[in-house]
Amino acid sequence: MLDSINLADKTYEELLAEAIEKIPTYTDEWTNFNVSDPGITILQNLTSLQVLQREAMNDIPESVRYALLRMLGFVPADYRAAEIFLSAPEAVDGLYLPTGEKLMAEDLCYEADGAVTLEPWGVRSLYCETEEGLRDITYLQGGVSRTGAPIFGIPARVGAAFYVFFDDIPDYRDSLRLLTRIMDEEKRNPFGGAEIKLAELKWQFYTKSGWVDVAFEDGTRGFLESGVIRIFLTAADKAVFSLSGAESGAEGYVLRCILESEQYDNAPRLHSVTSNVFSVKQKDSRIQIESFDGNRIPLLNNPVALSGYYVVFCDEDGSGNFYRYLAKEEWQQEGRYYTEEKVADGIRLHFHKHRFGYAPSRRADAIRIFCCDVKSAEHLVLGRLMGYDDQIIPVNGFGHILPEDFCIMAELADDEGTPVFQFIYPDDEDPRNFCYQVQSEPAQIHITSPGDMEGALLHIASCAETDGARGNIRPWNVFVPEFLSSEAEKKGEPIPRIVNALAADGGSDFESVENLRLRFLSDMRDNSVAVTLADYEHIAKITPGLCIHKVKAVSFPEQNLVRVAVKPYSADEMPTLSPLYEENILANLNKSRMIGTRIEIAPPIYKPIDVRTVVYAKGYYENVRGSIEAYLRQELDGVTGDMEFGSTISYNRLYKGLEALDCVASLYDFSVAPQDWTDARPEGPDIILGDDVLSYTGELLIEIR
Repeated sequence: MLDSINLADKTYEELLAEAIEKIPTYTDEWTNFNVSDPGITILQNLTSLQVLQREAMNDIPESVRYALLRMLGFVPADYRAAEIFLSAPEAVDGLYLPTGEKLMAEDLCYEADGAVTLEPWGVRSLYCETEEGLRDITYLQGGVSRTGAPIFGIPARVGAAFYVFFDDIPDYRDSLRLLTRIMDEEKRNPFGGAEIKLAELKWQFYTKSGWVDVAFEDGTRGFLESGVIRIFLTAADKAVFSLSGAESGAEGYVLRCILESEQYDNAPRLHSVTSNVFSVKQKDSRIQIESFDGNRIPLLNNPVALSGYYVVFCDEDGSGNFYRYLAKEEWQQEGRYYTEEKVADGIRLHFHKHRFGYAPSRRADAIRIFCCDVKSAEHLVLGRLMGYDDQIIPVNGFGHILPEDFCIMAELADDEGTPVFQFIYPDDEDPRNFCYQVQSEPAQIHITSPGDMEGALLHIASCAETDGARGNIRPWNVFVPEFLSSEAEKKGEPIPRIVNALAADGGSDFESVENLRLRFLSDMRDNSVAVTLADYEHIAKITPGLCIHKVKAVSFPEQNLVRVAVKPYSADEMPTLSPLYEENILANLNKSRMIGTRIEIAPPIYKPIDVRTVVYAKGYYENVRGSIEAYLRQELDGVTGDMEFGSTISYNRLYKGLEALDCVASLYDFSVAPQDWTDARPEGPDIILGDDVLSYTGELLIEIR
């Protein structure tokens, strides 16, 4: 079943014929094979039973296939929400998106992890300063460039600088985010968890005291992949800076990035820069929990709560036990109450211990507000925690739920019989606690350990839906804030335009049993140890973070040696291997090599190939020489073309290829040879290149007649 053998691949007639053909193998007494023979009748019945058994075994339900694969350690991947960065180029002053605000792209819903404030200012201009001089690259702000801009020059040089001028910058911010898109990043292997540094950068901010170094988090790995750069500004006094030698646009508040050291394989080319970005996920939170510190007055502005309903819970002693509080407008009665104050941007909740006798502790997250939309209210109660092994509880009324956004609220009773609540998140592995796992298809929770909560009534405290892979939308979609847009329409105010400069990624659906089976088979076939030369070539080529073009592995059994020749992608005409490249490729290969096998990494050797010929051309063609040279350069190009390491340069193929050109009538005195025979050898009229040699066009002596 797991390797897709079709057990029902033969018909009844074929199976019966095979059975009858085998009768003489077992006995020579059975000679009547007609349908009237009782033995044939019995054989027909047995064959029919075999057909039914094969069909039944071939039609194994998905639940059984999932169970078999789970026994082998393969669990289906659950739904994941797509992630994306948004920006508001036309944001009105101080636009505030509260926690829970839903941003709609057509019928897809996206949400930020918390509240977001969009500033009215943005990038004014962009400049780069390299050995070639100062260059205005402000056009990258629109993301319309097809060629990009080499912000540190080609090749990149230490000391080059990249300037970002802003309309304004507040005196103090937690962080400033720049979303940068990079050209040609698809040629680079994914970094994964590899920590490979091809460059050292320094970010500075201009103040009244001059340039000040600032802390930053580089999500681009030195402008090698698209991502967000977070820059942490201090409270230092900002100052206006004017870039000498530039036009008037190069004046204002400015950040600059300086290249301090580099080992770039390809000098980074910047595609676009976007400021004021924030991260969202493709999900629709129908039930949410908002947490507040106990020493602050909570402001509730969650659209889910304001359009549905909410319940307030407080931890009074920091024990993790929460009590439910009710809204109260009168002051004379004691109990667990709070008062509401409606303000312009939401509802403020006030707790008065001196009046009611109860209040939350002053610890962090001592106040939790349960927010729920109307259509989810009837599906909040999951049922009782029974305490038996592997209890399964279905989650009804929701679509594709996100396990990481799920939370259970367990209701117990304290010593006085008052209901007390605890919030429990999935995947706790301590068996002494209440532990459970969430599965999105079918939507259910699997109780792995009841802990000390047997008999507790379970409620859903947090639940979000997602569309999985459908949320991986392309760039430049328009997002509409659902709640704020309806409010803006009522007031006649403009609706802010929010877009995504990058495509969304990371969204995935629940893994089908067929995809899970294919993953199992791929894992079974994948060698964890490099055995063949193809294994060495594959492992070298997928070294994380590197741009590798061609690889050739050669074995020397008498020396227990495998030599791997590697050519990187590079803007250089004939790139070689840097020490960083050799170190990382060797480290990646060493993880898989067999004990006793030595590995050497060889840089490419480039061999020029000379061609001498006399060509009789057809008189009515123009630029015959250009056509011939173009053909030879293409056929002899092992640097950027398809020729691999150690190729054979075929005399006959070149001769016939030239002779087949439309402009060529015939050839005379045709010869091909390397400029020297080091790392190459002749074989008849052909040239056999060495194992780490790539060819390119040398001297072309072409006489046209």
